[in-house]
Amino acid sequence: MGLITEITPLNKIIKGVDNPEWVNVSSNSLVRIPDNIHHPRVSLFRNYYATQPVCTVSLWEFLTFPGFKNDVVKCRKSKEGKKRDYIKSNLPCITVSGVFDTRDKTKRLQHIHSGYLCIDIDGKDNKHIYGAEWFPVKKRLMKLFNSLAYAGISINGNGLCLIFRIEYPEKHIQHFNALVAEIKERIGLIADESCKGVARLRGASFDAYPCFNFCAKPYFKVKDNIYPDNSRVPLDRTAREQDLIDTKVNRLIEKIRKGKIDITANYKDWYKIGCAFAAEYGKEEGNRKFHLVSMWHPKYYPSECDEQFAKCLQYGSKTTILSFFKICKEHGVTFK
Repeated sequence: MGLITEITPLNKIIKGVDNPEWVNVSSNSLVRIPDNIHHPRVSLFRNYYATQPVCTVSLWEFLTFPGFKNDVVKCRKSKEGKKRDYIKSNLPCITVSGVFDTRDKTKRLQHIHSGYLCIDIDGKDNKHIYGAEWFPVKKRLMKLFNSLAYAGISINGNGLCLIFRIEYPEKHIQHFNALVAEIKERIGLIADESCKGVARLRGASFDAYPCFNFCAKPYFKVKDNIYPDNSRVPLDRTAREQDLIDTKVNRLIEKIRKGKIDITANYKDWYKIGCAFAAEYGKEEGNRKFHLVSMWHPKYYPSECDEQFAKCLQYGSKTTILSFFKICKEHGVTFK
């Protein structure tokens, strides 16, 4: 499925879906969106389980759409448990960071970044704040961060959804890390670090008094991945053996570069290559080599590559460089 870039009015799409009870539609808007303002394009998904987008919508329209109110109120009134989870997971969602062709984790993403990212501040991580106490907090955040475009109450009523404008979409993860650190430093709030993925979903919510800054300035600060460089496996090799491995790896990468050969079309192979580089070379050099191999895929995107390598650093320490050699051979890339 290709990218859907044309914006569709939210009312029109919600009226046209197969299930008329998908959401309660209303014609009134919470906030008047200024005329001639830029509308960031984002993909709309039917619910948290969907992997294919319904259409492309305006980020601002989704955040101000009042038709979600009744379901959100039901969610907030329900007790913790299956009922609340069911309501949340079946409400419409968007990918704040842009337009995507899929969210299927077994496929390489094709997307156009919106220039925005989302950060969740959950009540369970900030137990000193509860309920209505979040209202002055979001106003304070708006004053502290001129790059904060939106601050609204989360669907459970005990937390915040923050949307920042960023300067370098290709450094999505690094911007996220920097913002998480600065929010903690300046106001003492703990952000949910599991939400850094570029294709992360933001579910529908309702805030009668959202905070907006349609003229937010881009956030410039970046911070490398916070994961410790603990994935490199100590190898029992002589200096000569290590030099031979390095020579082979560099020679294969050079052949891939000269031939512009994509050996990462298969998602599992791509993951194995990242894990092999993480185990062999660690965070910095491993990530550099991973980009050099990944960049020949037609859907290569630097921030997605960084995100994938971060996973490899965490979980892929058992994979060896032999996996990279094997995948290269399968694609006709050899030492000779």
